[in-house]
Amino acid sequence: MSESISPPPDDTYGEFTIHSFIIRMWLERLDEKARQGIWRGRIIHFPGNEQQYFTDIKIIASVIKSYLEEE
Repeated sequence: MSESISPPPDDTYGEFTIHSFIIRMWLERLDEKARQGIWRGRIIHFPGNEQQYFTDIKIIASVIKSYLEEE
């Protein structure tokens, strides 16, 4: 059984700040016949609307971590 937590009414919850991220990934085909490709992506941070493109999914964790360490 999971615990239910109510969302905060705005961008802050007490002394905590809320960060939101949108991650979009797509397959860029290198060769249609070989069905090979490279996964590419973009992570957007809100509320600042900063964005970063990536081809290595390890970047996702490092980008999110960088915002959490700023607090």
